[in-house]
Amino acid sequence: MLTLIALAGALSALRDADARVATVAWRLQTANVALCQDVVSLPGFSVETLDQYSQSERAVAKAEFGLSDLPQVSAVVPESSAGKAGLKAGDTILAVNGQATPRDVARRTGYSRTAAIETALAAAMERPPVTLTLASRTISFSGTRGCASSVQVVPGARLDALADGRYVQISGVLYAFATNDDELAFVIAHELAHNVVPAAKRAANSAGQRAAELAADRAAIGMMARAGYDVGAVVPLMERLRRKNRSSWLDDSHPAWSFRLAAAARAVTDVIETAR
Repeated sequence: MLTLIALAGALSALRDADARVATVAWRLQTANVALCQDVVSLPGFSVETLDQYSQSERAVAKAEFGLSDLPQVSAVVPESSAGKAGLKAGDTILAVNGQATPRDVARRTGYSRTAAIETALAAAMERPPVTLTLASRTISFSGTRGCASSVQVVPGARLDALADGRYVQISGVLYAFATNDDELAFVIAHELAHNVVPAAKRAANSAGQRAAELAADRAAIGMMARAGYDVGAVVPLMERLRRKNRSSWLDDSHPAWSFRLAAAARAVTDVIETAR
């Protein structure tokens, strides 16, 4: 069992991961609007509630982050409209457009109250500006148009990532495996492509799924370039994943690794030559 000090460190590390992933995802989503059939107004920040923590973690979350029965901002993208308006991680949200945020903390661990707040924010951003009443001040922002998906870091002991049409989830182990933001951008962009690029949509049969994986790789490399990330990071990351040999990206739903690696290398070359 984790000591309280170790638990506090783990929760802080998770918050740091959320902030890094939020920033990389926001850049990818806003730079690639032209690819997406489903475009939304992105808030540029993440919200969390005490409900998301287990009973054994809640006292530490209160002490470490100042979490209460009210929702709190856990991460802010500095370049976003909300970030430029002065929103900060740790801000407590009292109301959205004058509507009080829910305060009832569930006994069981769950995401439903956070999801309800995210839904209220999404609805408010369709008619900007949005006004947030915070514990210490009030701010207004408009959001930024971007590809629809919620990108998250989730617990997991495997080098794993998935997309379900609405969410992109990166395991904590795969997040840590990415040595820099360029590598992380490829992981996120690949899964994001499954949600937003028609050719990369999940397929019902194995041949179609393998084709979708190749399409997701190609799309991700282009998405990275448009967002200003270094596509030269793609092949080294994939080679390291192959050596690990325990990633979901290596299972039978994906093309043979040598073929996939060669296809990615060609896509990287095409992007670099086009940019010259």
